[in-house]
Amino acid sequence: MDREDKAFRHFWGKARPEAGAAHAFHPAWAHGLDVAAAGRALLRARPRAARALAAGLGLDGPAFEALWLHLLALHDIGKFSPLFQAKVPALAPVPPLPGERDPGHPAAGLLLVGGVLVGGLPLDRAAPSGLMRGWRGPARHRLLQPIFGHHGRPVALPDSWQPEDWRALFPGEAAGAALDYWEAVEALLPAPEVPAPAEDAAARASWPLAGLTALADWIGSNQAWFPYAAPEADLPAYWAEACARAEAALREAGLVPGAPGPRLSFAGLTGLSLPPTAIQDWAGAVALPDGPLLILIEDVTGGGKTEAALMLAHRLLAAGRADGLYLALPTTATANAMVDRLLPLAARLYADGARPSLALAHGRAALHPRFRAAAQGFSPAGPARGEEADSGAVAPAWLARESRRALLADLGVGTLDQAVLAVLPNRYGTVRLAGLAGKVLIVDEAHAYDAYVSAELARLVAFHAAGGGTTLVLSATLPAAAKAELVTNWRRGAGAAAAALDRSDYPLATLLAPGQAPVEAPLAARADLCRTLAVARVPDAAAALARIRIAAEAGACIAWIRNSVGDALDGAAALRAAGLDPDLFHARFAVADRLAVEDRVRARFGKASTPDMRRGRVLVATQVAESSLDLDFDLVVTDLAPIDSVLQRAGRLWRHAGRDRPIPGPELVVVSPDPAGAVGADWASAAFPRAAFVYRDHAILWRTARELAARPAFRVPQDVRPAIEAVFSADETDLPAPLLPIHFAAVGRAGAERAAARGALLAFAEGYRPDGQPWPDEGTVPTRLAEESRLLRLARVEDGRLAPWAEAADRPLAWALSEVSVTVRRLRGHLAPAPSWHAAVAAARTGWSRFEDDVILLPLEPQAGGTWRGTLVAEDGGTLTLTYGPRLGLVL
Repeated sequence: MDREDKAFRHFWGKARPEAGAAHAFHPAWAHGLDVAAAGRALLRARPRAARALAAGLGLDGPAFEALWLHLLALHDIGKFSPLFQAKVPALAPVPPLPGERDPGHPAAGLLLVGGVLVGGLPLDRAAPSGLMRGWRGPARHRLLQPIFGHHGRPVALPDSWQPEDWRALFPGEAAGAALDYWEAVEALLPAPEVPAPAEDAAARASWPLAGLTALADWIGSNQAWFPYAAPEADLPAYWAEACARAEAALREAGLVPGAPGPRLSFAGLTGLSLPPTAIQDWAGAVALPDGPLLILIEDVTGGGKTEAALMLAHRLLAAGRADGLYLALPTTATANAMVDRLLPLAARLYADGARPSLALAHGRAALHPRFRAAAQGFSPAGPARGEEADSGAVAPAWLARESRRALLADLGVGTLDQAVLAVLPNRYGTVRLAGLAGKVLIVDEAHAYDAYVSAELARLVAFHAAGGGTTLVLSATLPAAAKAELVTNWRRGAGAAAAALDRSDYPLATLLAPGQAPVEAPLAARADLCRTLAVARVPDAAAALARIRIAAEAGACIAWIRNSVGDALDGAAALRAAGLDPDLFHARFAVADRLAVEDRVRARFGKASTPDMRRGRVLVATQVAESSLDLDFDLVVTDLAPIDSVLQRAGRLWRHAGRDRPIPGPELVVVSPDPAGAVGADWASAAFPRAAFVYRDHAILWRTARELAARPAFRVPQDVRPAIEAVFSADETDLPAPLLPIHFAAVGRAGAERAAARGALLAFAEGYRPDGQPWPDEGTVPTRLAEESRLLRLARVEDGRLAPWAEAADRPLAWALSEVSVTVRRLRGHLAPAPSWHAAVAAARTGWSRFEDDVILLPLEPQAGGTWRGTLVAEDGGTLTLTYGPRLGLVL
């Protein structure tokens, strides 16, 4: 063939033409240029991120862009191997390689490019000019891994690989085609000759590059945006067309960050008519030095921390120092509640007409059709025709969950779990990192995590700082040790020298910036939240029920917060038996019903609730009502919990000023054994058999009961910090001897969980590399060690067929709204529907993605009284009966 009709033109890269496609396959060369064009569009849509990447590698912007686009065009060069081409024999331009083990085209490409760059070329070929000339192996490999690990995990190569090993995978004509294509790339997108970065700089850059490369591959694999091309098309003309298509694709997908709006006053941003609180004033005035920042806001529950954080984020956006924000919360309920607070502000954060993308976790997709189009824009999954999972199919499957898309939107709201998956080895975790890069990360209720999740959060803070991002941490009850862990990890990620924090005031705002002395600002609490709470102890649930009945008869609005779903169900049943009609709120509802329950709870007990709506009403809830929900009760009754949780629950007392109250003052009733009485090993477990597993350190519970008993008039904010530090003190000399073994076991367990998390977490300094880790799909990667759970999708039995429990015009959304999460411990190995339903289950699962393989489908049949019942079976044939109702939730 002559130089204009190279063999490389006839090697296929995509072979799943949609109906009406003009060609049977998309050439590998065209797909390489598609992805390079998508990468170019991503860089130009995110100029600040592009500058940061370039600076990190010691390059100017044009040199970095040229280097990355050249490499992106090579990302699928492994597809020139006959092992890949043989996946569709009718299209293969070269004979197969019998007996050769296929390492996959990413590994084949890495072997080829890595081998060529260290001199493994045929004698008749010249090395590509400029590309990584003079670079040492480690730095070169650091930047090749993100390119060839574009399927969501780094590429593992044999330890003994040699530069010549690529020849076995690319014999004869295949080698000529691959190298001819590389020469064409060099002519069209020449690689600049640039000095090698330091290995540590290349390692740090590999993380954002991996995420951006995966995104570029997803965009470039979409047939709607990049239709199949003719093999003989002119490359320069095709490149120009691909660049235009890529720009349009990013706009259509909502992946172009919205333009931030101008700086606003606090009132202009929030729309609040009340004057700013002290913390909100501070957020609007404090100097924000350049570089990554860590800002910690410790203030009373209801003190306006979220609005202060949004003011800080707004200032960073308006100054061009961030593209968006992600609000990470501890639970689904708190994430959903945050939506209502963010929505009114969303448009004010961006310029007029910018239409920022908004994505929310856990099923509220209908609120924001714009970013939902990002998933719909990717071509639907289809049969792989023997090909490795294709990016055009993976993208919509991965993005099908709203909680994943929340990481890529301008404004994202979700649980912390969605963010910490970015720092755990799991497939496409780097896409999460790419989504978080350039965003202000706001972590609310930072106290609400166990040792495992706390270690994940600390590592996330380090990663975000290392990538130049700003993290805001909010808490009303953050213990000093937890604060110190976050600060230490931020300093490690930011490369900032240690400087002691010495203020213990409360409320307190703290700002850390590289090269700057820490800013520690004592602040005043909001005046109407400075109060004294009456604290009373009752010994058991029966006594709590009696107090609730008396208060309800007086017209009071009451919350009874229990420590387990089982206790909440029992409490609600007892109240119904006593003639009351309580609302029930816990985590074991299907998403659609949970959203309805949350809306009902906020309407009945929230800021806009009326006296008629509230009079005599009782909410029985678990920890889901503990934080980030703007609820207001006349009386709060709570099971004993650690002091930080108890104080969060107390924050729902008399939260809104100006209401007529049927009781004389805010009172917190705590169901607790007597801390001054006899203390045995069963001091807590006898009182709370179910919750003994929820809060395992019973010495912390005893200390909490002691501190509350010592403060029957609890002053806010004066007593908050002293009580928290007394409960979480490392000094064990005050603990009752019978509780010491339980305490030591809990401390040891926490240490083991923390060590397990640190062993599982990624290390930013080591870069994107396999390191022998499996990098599995995210569904098999636990983010909460102590609460490993499985998703159930509830299905109604209708005429022998299975339909989603929830109704929605969009069937995938209907299934998502039908989900409920259950701990593995509660399922006890019962993970499959009854055999009689297997055929119907298989039919119902048609169209589900491979990312949903671990989701359990539960058929439900109607029962008397408006409930539904289903059965799960274990491998040994044992059965587990589950009952469900829209006002009851899931009962096992």
